[in-house]
Amino acid sequence: MTGGGKGLKNHCKSCGYLFKFAKSPKSLTKNIKNSAGAVLIEFAICMPILIILLFYIHDLVKIKRYYSQTEFVAQQMANILQNISQKRTNKAITLNDIRYAFALAWQTLYSGKSMYWVNSGHELVHCPIMHIYCVKGTGNGKASCLWRTLTHVNNSVAKSPLTLRCESAQSDHSGSSISYGTDVLATSIHPNLKIDTDELKIIIEPMLHYATTFKDNEGKTKTPLKKALGLYLAKPKYIYNNYYYPFGSIVIFTPKSGLFSETAPS
Repeated sequence: MTGGGKGLKNHCKSCGYLFKFAKSPKSLTKNIKNSAGAVLIEFAICMPILIILLFYIHDLVKIKRYYSQTEFVAQQMANILQNISQKRTNKAITLNDIRYAFALAWQTLYSGKSMYWVNSGHELVHCPIMHIYCVKGTGNGKASCLWRTLTHVNNSVAKSPLTLRCESAQSDHSGSSISYGTDVLATSIHPNLKIDTDELKIIIEPMLHYATTFKDNEGKTKTPLKKALGLYLAKPKYIYNNYYYPFGSIVIFTPKSGLFSETAPS
């Protein structure tokens, strides 16, 4: 009986709470409205931040992919140059070898004819460019740049591998992260360069070339870089006046015997 009475007492107390709560519906409505208002305020603040974060994540993934693609291009270029002339009597690499290797290696990013000039410009607006440096060790951790080649497609003539612009020089280029030096510390040419005395090394630097004056196939100009690269908010690092985007891809290798010499390819 005692247990039953205690249970009845608790039951009556619970009913009392419910009755008291039911008598103040305005308080209940007010609490609900206050909660809903707080949720709306938090939603209004958080949603823009979330959207911005999503765009940045998208851009970072896209930029990371460009890094991977240009690095693969450099590796492919090195592999092609190491093997393209092996069945010839004269194994020396020529400018035409570089043109064909360039066109093949860049298919990873510029499939089909997208790297070439078609109608009024380039399909993707931006286009590929590549530096190749030949460096010789001079001893005591030093080295000298012997020559460099520059290959690109930024002209209306570039419609096939043989018509690509490919030229050699013995000087710096504003669109390169590699320093052209003579008898200087190897690391001042490039931080990753390690070279022995009288050893030849080849440095390959691929990058994307872009300018607001570039046109697409339909002749449209002033395509923003972010739109051309498929980005929303982020902007990749560039070299010299927003023109050259290397994406950190450098390949350094020791060439096979007979491929390169102290004289630039011709």
